Amino acid sequence: VGLKKPGSAESLAVVISQGGEFAFVLFSLAVSFHVMEREQADLLVLVVGLSMVVTPFLSAIHERWVAPRFKNKGPQREYDVSPEEDHPVIIAGMGRVGQVVARLLRARRIGFTAIDASAEHIDFIQRFGNQVFYGDASRLDLLRAARAEKAKVFVLAIDDMAASLRTAQMVKEHFPHLTIYARARNREHAYRLLDMGVTHLIRETFDASLTMAGDVLQEMGLTFAEARRSVERFREHDEALMLESAKVFKDEKKFMEVIVRARRELELLFEKDEAEQKSV
Repeated sequence: VGLKKPGSAESLAVVISQGGEFAFVLFSLAVSFHVMEREQADLLVLVVGLSMVVTPFLSAIHERWVAPRFKNKGPQREYDVSPEEDHPVIIAGMGRVGQVVARLLRARRIGFTAIDASAEHIDFIQRFGNQVFYGDASRLDLLRAARAEKAKVFVLAIDDMAASLRTAQMVKEHFPHLTIYARARNREHAYRLLDMGVTHLIRETFDASLTMAGDVLQEMGLTFAEARRSVERFREHDEALMLESAKVFKDEKKFMEVIVRARRELELLFEKDEAEQKSV
């Protein structure tokens, strides 16, 4: 049965230790605007790259030896998944992502079964008249109780990365007919979901980060059209890089080769765009 998440602060510390590829484009822009020296940018690129390599290993160590020490040993509350009818959608995780999906489905009168592993969270949501069942969505008996065999779509919006991966594995193994739409907290989470065969991914902060980056570019003197074009170029490049680097993220040497090459490709892409704009 799902309990209050153990060691959440420690888990968060491991997750946020990793940098991201978007740092590379920011460093390149900083150099081009003479805000940062090339030597400093190269050093920071190395630091970010190394953080991306070691975070999966730190996460594995945390899940294996650290997190179990924080597990709640108190009395457990029985799960209460017992929907009155079959629904085409199951939502696992009713945090900020799951709630938005649920609200839109409800507005369109599309039935769903919502599950969350936090008893406190469930009690709060139910105060507003929302029906959410309590339980650990990585449990096979609970998924069967939620009538997963009758559903079509599984929305994986669980906040805890380890629990999310356990649930994805359980769904892929026992309910392969379900189409999984997954929330990825960070790049490592996305890599591991892709490795399991989950291809419908939403990186939770990616779009918001791109919007902010576009505003920053305009503040630095680019026009709205130029900033938008840069953001879309980066989005296309990063999505392609995500799929390529996911294939080798377990191999440190190959992973670093892909990241370094992709960084240079992105710089050349922007240099080419700038040259074309000047020639117009």
